[in-house]
Amino acid sequence: MQQLVKPSEYAQMHGLSRQSVYAKIKRGTLPSRKIDGRYYVIVAEDVEPQIDKSVSQEPIEHVSLINEYREILKAKDETIAVLKASIEDLKEANAQITQTLQEEINLLKQAFNEMRSIYRSGHHLPHAKEGAASEEEEHIEVEPDEEVPQEESRKSDEKQKREKKRKKGQEEEEECWIPLGDLIQRKQYNYNRAKQVVKRFKKAYKKGDRRIKKQNGIYFISCYDFYEDILE
Repeated sequence: MQQLVKPSEYAQMHGLSRQSVYAKIKRGTLPSRKIDGRYYVIVAEDVEPQIDKSVSQEPIEHVSLINEYREILKAKDETIAVLKASIEDLKEANAQITQTLQEEINLLKQAFNEMRSIYRSGHHLPHAKEGAASEEEEHIEVEPDEEVPQEESRKSDEKQKREKKRKKGQEEEEECWIPLGDLIQRKQYNYNRAKQVVKRFKKAYKKGDRRIKKQNGIYFISCYDFYEDILE
């Protein structure tokens, strides 16, 4: 015959702790039955308590529990190591993302400053360098030869000046430069496209493209050329 005994009663009968009894039930080493959410130990009615035998087996149960705890601690340490490695990877990825964003921000700031300079400068190209060169040329005085009369020397000097002014006028008529911002405004580019166009023209200028020049921090393009190769 068999009977159902509460774990606490079974522990008292065999000189065990309640924790040890429940541990045996969970491992399946002790026959049990669950009724209404409670565990009961199945024992035979003719079996008498063997306190000495159970007590001798209790240290073995303790050793088993210690081994289980050690396995749990080992798994915990491995989990912590994995989490630490993941945190380091996240930190490195975050640093790379931050650096990339900062570079994009700097590029946007540079493009914005160039666009603002272009719009502030208006639509006229200042001829500071050409004017300065012409002024220097105009101030060059030709010393007359001692044998040439003073009147002839003066006429010759005036003729040379008129010739220089005529050449200067022809050069100004031949040259035609417009700010890069005029092209962007005429094409009605959006902000991202405008930034890309400015970047491409700057790259072409650094490579020595003669259709582009930079003056007073502003980029200018020739009126007589085409730029499909840069805009495409």
